[in-house]
Amino acid sequence: MLNTGGTTSVARQLAAAAPDAHVVKAFNLAHVSIWTLRPPTFEDVPLAVPYCADHAEAAAATETLISSIGCTPCGGLARAAYLEATAALAIGLWWAGQQPRAAFPSLAETHR
Repeated sequence: MLNTGGTTSVARQLAAAAPDAHVVKAFNLAHVSIWTLRPPTFEDVPLAVPYCADHAEAAAATETLISSIGCTPCGGLARAAYLEATAALAIGLWWAGQQPRAAFPSLAETHR
């Protein structure tokens, strides 16, 4: 597992190492099987796809790509560390045979 010491993100480290590049991080939070669903919706709600981008045009292209498969884009490079930590949590739960959804229930499920 990549560890940034909690002070930055891998995406920011990549951006710093390649100052002339446009860094985008997306599609790393969901299991690969989710991307076979057309569209990926759950309880009639489109999948939210967090992304991080350091350039306005790169962010716009990423939002277009995410929207084109029926998902809802949400992001910004400032949230990269949160996205990376959440991905590590979700993937760890999957590998342990648990449901990440249990950590992130829908609002309808929390207001019973």
